[in-house]
Amino acid sequence: MVADLTGLRSRVLGDTIVHTFDNGLTVTAETSGKRDRLRILQLTRLQGALLNHLMRHPSKVARKTVFEPFAGSGAFGFMALALGADRADFLDINPRAAQFHSRTAAANRFPAEAYRSVTSDLRDFTTQEHYDLVLANPPFLPTPECVTGTLNSNGGPDGNTLLDVLLERLPALLKPEGEALVILYQLAQDGMPLAAGNAHTHVPCRPVEFTPLQKRPVTLARYAEAYEHQHPAQREGVRKWRDALERAHGPGLTLAHYIMHIGPEGDTTAPSTVRDNAAEKFGSAFLIAESDPDYMPVDGRRH
Repeated sequence: MVADLTGLRSRVLGDTIVHTFDNGLTVTAETSGKRDRLRILQLTRLQGALLNHLMRHPSKVARKTVFEPFAGSGAFGFMALALGADRADFLDINPRAAQFHSRTAAANRFPAEAYRSVTSDLRDFTTQEHYDLVLANPPFLPTPECVTGTLNSNGGPDGNTLLDVLLERLPALLKPEGEALVILYQLAQDGMPLAAGNAHTHVPCRPVEFTPLQKRPVTLARYAEAYEHQHPAQREGVRKWRDALERAHGPGLTLAHYIMHIGPEGDTTAPSTVRDNAAEKFGSAFLIAESDPDYMPVDGRRH
């Protein structure tokens, strides 16, 4: 099986999938067809965008210390190591993730001292380390309370529950000159992701830039309809969730995939910005089209 992502080949072996990059890195995950709450997610166009960005700009990770929370397969941290990072630390609440980190490290012959895998909740994670770079793909799906979300996708009612945890912890994790790149699926009002307000609260002196990965956002009404279709028994609860979001944030909400870049600390509060330059920054092959399975993800399943 060959993936349609530039620079990435994928081979299925039973329930596992081995991703191989042009630079020789291999990363192992589990196939999307495996029905398991603890499944280690395979890579898609979303993760490919960030990985391609790192491969295009290896100086962003060379000789750096890297932290990947919500690590899953650990693809970001292992790519950083392959591109010359000094060390990568991985964190995931899923105990299975550490097994996959060991497997990938061995397959790529990374020395034991080059990485650390911790099984813990980010809320409880403590370290004396301040990192140069944080690379993250937190569970980000806005999920109605009436729907039982999955461990690797449920981001709470507005999708930002675990992003808030990350933003709150960033001052203790990042060096002042450090940066973070985070993949998100965001509710937005008037083109500005809701996460901009969360970032202003937790990291007010760091510039925040959002780059949309899809040209056409999804309306909240359409997204709610997809939830109703996926969970017809929860139709009333889904509508209450939709209405609560509109009461809290106003009508006209939309959703789209973004990569959020959090820059080094500055002297003053910096406003959040949205820059529509994904093709230039991450590669046109990684833009999400309406035909892409990731275009409108619902409750850990693609709709």
